Amino acid sequence: MNKLLSFVVGGAVGAAVGAAVSAVLAPQRGEEFQADVRATLDEAKSAGATAEVRAKEQFRQRYRERVGDPNALAERA
Repeated sequence: MNKLLSFVVGGAVGAAVGAAVSAVLAPQRGEEFQADVRATLDEAKSAGATAEVRAKEQFRQRYRERVGDPNALAERA
């Protein structure tokens, strides 16, 4: 029983020390990290949307050139 108690106490002390060290050495707080992740995701979404618009326009242009119709695949109002 003494060994089990020593093991549990050692685990608890180790967890406490690990938590304290990670809190001191962490580069950002949780809220800051989440904000950075959100900003990065927003940038990625924006870049993806821009790339999609460019790819669609390039596709339309190539298609128009191949079929010889400058109005092919025109956006309808």
